[in-house]
Amino acid sequence: MQRRERDYRNWKRSNAPYLIAMALAFVMFMVVAPEVNEGKAMEPELYDGDVLVVSKANYNANRKPPEKEAVVIIEKTYAPEVYEDNIMARVAAHPGDTVEIKNGKVLVNGKEYVTQDGIKGAPEDMKKIKLKNDEVFVLCDNREELIDSRNPDMGPVKLNEIKGNVLFRVYPFSDMGFIKVDK
Repeated sequence: MQRRERDYRNWKRSNAPYLIAMALAFVMFMVVAPEVNEGKAMEPELYDGDVLVVSKANYNANRKPPEKEAVVIIEKTYAPEVYEDNIMARVAAHPGDTVEIKNGKVLVNGKEYVTQDGIKGAPEDMKKIKLKNDEVFVLCDNREELIDSRNPDMGPVKLNEIKGNVLFRVYPFSDMGFIKVDK
């Protein structure tokens, strides 16, 4: 009996680092995932080829929506006629908000929407819309690109179509760091 206990302790001591590494890897891949940004839609925040870490967040009408200013990833199946890959955009408005674009200004609940980095406006007007309780309005930082809620083929995004939030840039190493969110 003592020999069996000693063998088990020895096995546990020699294999513990591997077991911990496997458990951490499992948790990491269940909670976060890598993603590569493609295109210029999120410039100047994200550039083509940036390697990102994305949280795998599930949203729906019964859960809190992503923070305003959060950069989210929308499943490519949501609007395949808009873009052939996952869409990255910034949350500009929450469920229940009204959004319109008038005279080059994006208005959320009647107030001009400007990101924390000073990005504002949009080139084309859009009629006022009220978001449903399961929708958010997303905008690309590069407003010349129409890969966001302004595109009539996409419109407001259903919360359950959001794949996750962009948390961290891994590459290029010179720009490594957290993605800013205005709270």
